[in-house]
Amino acid sequence: MELRQLKYFVKSAEYLNFSEAAKHLFITQSTLSQQIKQLEFELGFTLFLRNSRHIVLTEAGEEFLPFALKTIQDAEDGVQRLYDLQHVKTGTLRVGVTYSLSTVLTEGLLEFMKRYPDIKLEIYYKTVNELLELLQERNLDFILSYKPLTNTPAVDSMPLFDNSLSVVVSKDHPLAAKEKLRLSDLQDSQLVLPSVGLQARMMLDRLMENKDFKLSSHVELNETNILLQLVATGMYVTILSTSAVFGNPRFKSIPIDEPGNIMQASLLSLKGAYQKAAAKEFITILLETDAVKRRLMNII
Repeated sequence: MELRQLKYFVKSAEYLNFSEAAKHLFITQSTLSQQIKQLEFELGFTLFLRNSRHIVLTEAGEEFLPFALKTIQDAEDGVQRLYDLQHVKTGTLRVGVTYSLSTVLTEGLLEFMKRYPDIKLEIYYKTVNELLELLQERNLDFILSYKPLTNTPAVDSMPLFDNSLSVVVSKDHPLAAKEKLRLSDLQDSQLVLPSVGLQARMMLDRLMENKDFKLSSHVELNETNILLQLVATGMYVTILSTSAVFGNPRFKSIPIDEPGNIMQASLLSLKGAYQKAAAKEFITILLETDAVKRRLMNII
C-alpha cells in the first residue's frame, strides 16, 4: 500500500467520479482506476461500487476513508516537522479572520511580513462558520475569531480578550451622547445591520431571544466596511463588536447594556493537529501587538 494510492482513494471518495478525481490529481483516469484496483486487491475489499455513470463507496470504503485521511495528514505533518526542524522559513501560512476582527489582525500581519518576507501568507475573510469548515478540512492553519456560540468539539480555542456588542454611530449622531443603551432604545432608530451568519448578528439574535419587541433594519450587509460607510453619513445606526471601530475617530461605540453581552476573541485551531512553526511565530507576534494589549486593558 502506497501513500499515493491513499490520496487517489480519498480524492475519488470526494468526487465519486473517477474522471473528475483524475483531473484534479493531474493523472489519467486509467492510471487512477488501476491504482484503486491495486489498493482494493491489497486490502482484500472492494472500496467502490462502479457503474457506467458514477461510483459510490462500499461499506468497507466508508470505514476505511477516515483512516486514509488520517494517514495522509500524519504524513504531511511529519514532513512539516522536518522542515521546521531545519528552521525553514519559507512556505505558506493560511489564516482565517472574521470581518469584525480584521483590524486586530493588521498590525500583526505587517510585523510578520517584515520578519519573515519569504513566507507566503494567505488571508481569508469569511464568516466564522465558513472559516470553521475550512479549518476542519485543513485548509487553514488557524482562525482569528470570536469564540463560536455553538459547540465545536474538534476545535481548540485560545482566548485573547473579551469584547461585547455595541451600538455604533457617527460622532455627530444624537445617540453619540449616550453612555450606554438597551436594545429597546433602538426601536425607532434607522438600523443597518450585519447579515445573518456574521458573528455580530448571531450574538445580536441571541440577545434578542425572548424580547417582546423586534428591531427592523433598512439594510443588512455582510461587509462591515460598507455598513460603517452608511453609519458615517450620520443617518444610520448599526450594531457591531466594539473592536470593529477600534481607534476610528469617526465613530462612537456605545456599550449595549444587556445580560450575556460578552464575546471572547480567540485563536481557533484544529484539535490534535500539528501546528507549523510559522503559525506559532505569527501567534506570538499577534499577542505582542498593541491592538491586542490595549483590548486586554480595555483601552478601546
